[in-house]
Amino acid sequence: MRNFGKHVGRAVSIAALLVGGAAVAAPAAQATPYNCSGVYELNTWQVYCGGGSGQFRAKARCYKIGSSSYVTRYGVWRYANGGLRSVVSCYSSEEVASGGWELR
Repeated sequence: MRNFGKHVGRAVSIAALLVGGAAVAAPAAQATPYNCSGVYELNTWQVYCGGGSGQFRAKARCYKIGSSSYVTRYGVWRYANGGLRSVVSCYSSEEVASGGWELR
């Protein structure tokens, strides 16, 4: 019976450490860009993130006209709240089929 109490005490201590570690990690997640939106304009996909910190970039799937093949293209990395959009363009022989963004 004594050993059982000793193991339970260790388990509670480990759980407390894990919960404490999760609380410390939470603020880092809030630092990533947020409030992001994208818009299609003249065969481009443009993204802007208006909150947080860190960087974001546009990501678009460009389909070759008349085929089922595609290539993923990327815009330049921009800082959140920097006032600039990340823009990715498809070639004139391609069209933007879908767009999104990446964060870091």
